[in-house]
Amino acid sequence: MGTVAEPKAVSAAEPLLLTAVRGENVERPPVWLMRQAGRYMKSYQIICEKHPSFRERSENVDLVVEISLQPWKVFKPDGVILFSDILTPLSGMNIPFDIVKGKGPVIFNPVREAADVDPVREFVPEESVPYVGEALSILRKE
Repeated sequence: MGTVAEPKAVSAAEPLLLTAVRGENVERPPVWLMRQAGRYMKSYQIICEKHPSFRERSENVDLVVEISLQPWKVFKPDGVILFSDILTPLSGMNIPFDIVKGKGPVIFNPVREAADVDPVREFVPEESVPYVGEALSILRKE
């Protein structure tokens, strides 16, 4: 793991967080925010009113980028957390699910026996969830 060194200029092409992840010396520990859907941010609450479906918010490139950048615009941390959900790959594996407000994730056809595995497909991100790659590309540019 890298050490904290004397302050030095860091170019936009060499973000502090990525420098630290590579184990190189950095002038200070990088900062980023983990958040649970930004529930504390009014800007996120407004988006939720306009787009009540969590899946819509997490599968629409424009919304993913906007929500991901909200804490960055306010706090200017060293990194951005992609707004997404751990279940995102399921749809690409032919496992129907939804995230129900007040209840949480619901898998409509849970795997309970060997035959339930037959309809499950291999997960190919580029085909199944292209919006994730698109959002990451846009966020990286930001």
